[in-house]
Amino acid sequence: MVDTSDLVVGLFAFGMGLSFVGADPRSPTSRALAVFLGFVGLALMLNVLVNAGLLGADRLVWGRLFALVETGAFMAAFEWLLRIRRTEAADERHSEMGDRLLRTAQGLAVVYGVLGVALPRLQFQAFKGVHLSQPGYYLFAVPIYLALALSFVSVFQLLHANPDHSERVRLTAFGAATPFLVSALFVPDALRPITSAIGEIIFLAGAVRYHVLQGQRGQFLARFLSPQVARLVRERGLVNATQQVRVQLSVVACDLRGFTAFSETAAPEDVMQLLQQYYDAIGEAVAECGGTIKDFAGDGILTLVGAPIPYADHAQRAVTMGLKMRERGSVVLSHWRNLGPDIGLGVGIASGYVTIGAIGSKGRLEYAAVGSPVNLAARLCTRAEPGQVLADQRTVGSIGDDGAGYRFENLGTVELKGFARAVTVFAVSA
Repeated sequence: MVDTSDLVVGLFAFGMGLSFVGADPRSPTSRALAVFLGFVGLALMLNVLVNAGLLGADRLVWGRLFALVETGAFMAAFEWLLRIRRTEAADERHSEMGDRLLRTAQGLAVVYGVLGVALPRLQFQAFKGVHLSQPGYYLFAVPIYLALALSFVSVFQLLHANPDHSERVRLTAFGAATPFLVSALFVPDALRPITSAIGEIIFLAGAVRYHVLQGQRGQFLARFLSPQVARLVRERGLVNATQQVRVQLSVVACDLRGFTAFSETAAPEDVMQLLQQYYDAIGEAVAECGGTIKDFAGDGILTLVGAPIPYADHAQRAVTMGLKMRERGSVVLSHWRNLGPDIGLGVGIASGYVTIGAIGSKGRLEYAAVGSPVNLAARLCTRAEPGQVLADQRTVGSIGDDGAGYRFENLGTVELKGFARAVTVFAVSA
């Protein structure tokens, strides 16, 4: 009777791989992890086929097949670690060093695979007997153990660099599971399913915790960021996605006219309900145009178009967003005008170079945007009449002479607080 323990453990590895790639199919990191687990499962299931005699008695045939599958598992595991490093490592010098270590580990894995294909019988004798006095053992052990050592150095280097907490959990689980998974190369057949299962369970526990933390973060990000930004944080990591850089973008500011008078006469519950409906309407417009809400400040909302997701057409997107804000906001405000003082919406748009990134204390970070366009958009918003969308000259000039289907009425120059020179202002309409 054929022992099917390896089959069960191998299918479990396959299931883990499918689960992880299904949880985030667009992530290259998840795909690399799924390939690694797929190769682990295939290696275990090959043992069942060998023991059942389905691959024949010639070790030259199935020995070479094992060598290729094992090499694929090592290559995919090192590629997974490499992609995590590129997501989490903020220090460029340390990132390049860790990348070189993992690329070297992949090269050593290829050497191991080539030796296994060329000398399958010697590989079988070396690992299954684990005779330390045999030169053949060291021929295979040196490249693969050195590759593992380099990968562990890279992992420890990354852990020392204080990565994201969820990634730290998964890396720690991987480090604890690796000795059990690698032991399948040389432990007796009776122990192989047990050690492999222990390794898979350890890694699964860490991976599940990782996805729980990522899910909680995703729910939080989805409340404040566009889907594009949330995906950027998942793929590049929070540190890389929020590094301070100077970019050209557009800023859109909006707030309510008559809100103070309304809040003085309306019930607090009505004020909160108005703000919630107003935030939802503006949030939909921002998401449709690929913007990022930077600040909620009472009835004021500040939005970035072009960071952290860059857009070549950020000015056009900003104008489209401003008009959508006016349209969606008017629908919400029309209901509330019947309950008190008249309420309107003003929008200001400005474009130019801004420094964006994370800033704050060790305990709390804020995604900040600093630059003249931020202040100018806020001033134009204050200047706008109810239902009016104002834009600066740089925004209009960035869109082009054809206006992209929009009309821009030159209102002349105005003096704005905080600006030494008069600013040319345009009223935007569809």
